[in-house]
Amino acid sequence: MPALEQRLSEYLETISGNTTALRAMPEATLNRLPLFLRERYQLRSIELFGRECILAVEIPGWNVGSPAEYAAHAQTMFTLFSKPVTLVVPQVASYARNRMVQASTPFIVPGSQLFMPFMMVDLRERFATPSAEAGLPITPAAQGILLYHLLRKPLQGIPLQNIAKLTGYSAMMITKVKDEWETNGLCQTRRVGRSVVVEFTADRRKLWHIAEQLFSSPAKKSHWAHWNKAGPPALAAGFTALSKSTMVEDDPIPTWALHRKTFHSLLEKGTFLSLSGPEEANARIEEWSYDPRLLSDGPNVDPLSLVLCLRGDNDDRVQQQLRTVLDNTFSN
Repeated sequence: MPALEQRLSEYLETISGNTTALRAMPEATLNRLPLFLRERYQLRSIELFGRECILAVEIPGWNVGSPAEYAAHAQTMFTLFSKPVTLVVPQVASYARNRMVQASTPFIVPGSQLFMPFMMVDLRERFATPSAEAGLPITPAAQGILLYHLLRKPLQGIPLQNIAKLTGYSAMMITKVKDEWETNGLCQTRRVGRSVVVEFTADRRKLWHIAEQLFSSPAKKSHWAHWNKAGPPALAAGFTALSKSTMVEDDPIPTWALHRKTFHSLLEKGTFLSLSGPEEANARIEEWSYDPRLLSDGPNVDPLSLVLCLRGDNDDRVQQQLRTVLDNTFSN
């Protein structure tokens, strides 16, 4: 991923609290742009706060444009697509920023400034993350990394920068995660030399019980699909995963889990077709808010995320098997 897009993704994650998937626009859409705009920008689509947005990410190597130039570019793309297009640029001078705001030109300078008047604004030179509020569901990143601690590798006493390397999240996101944990009484932090380390307030089983009310199902959307290749490159989820270790029967159509970024990437590549119903489907795909591969090497999703996905099922037999899954998980 180009550096500007990487900074953009991390910045939007910090603002929204969710992982944001930058998706390439279809070739037919790109071809509608005049040549000078195709040479200067890469078009990307994202879902932000439940709304689809188009971003025009400036390709490296261009000189910083004038406010009038950027305004003209944004207006041309607005006319073509009948919706606002937000310019993503590496830098904007203070005077230029003010003129772009006055002209209502949507823009993002990743890490410092955002002006999307149809949605949100952050024009401070340095973004200050709002304090987390106790008792509210924690973000997917905070949940996924806490499950990583419970299942894969204890993070007790590990510096924040090392947690970032282990989990693949940015240092900025790990700091936000730490704040959420502290606010909800899940951990404390202390400084060791130049590093900040995490110390959890309970053992694995008790920590799960404390945090369970703050967790939500990672499966945010479900799709019927037909895979065009032998075997889906995904982890078994839902009743497919539960049937592997309990007496619960699998559904006729197996369920698989993909991180939403992976889902959209494979969909664009034609690895599978998204269908409106189960009639021609050979798979049911769950879009997850965090990457299931962070917590499991396969073939199934991790047991704790599976419990979170199915804990709302009203079948007493399912609930009994989920309790067995928990007992087995914390007996190791």
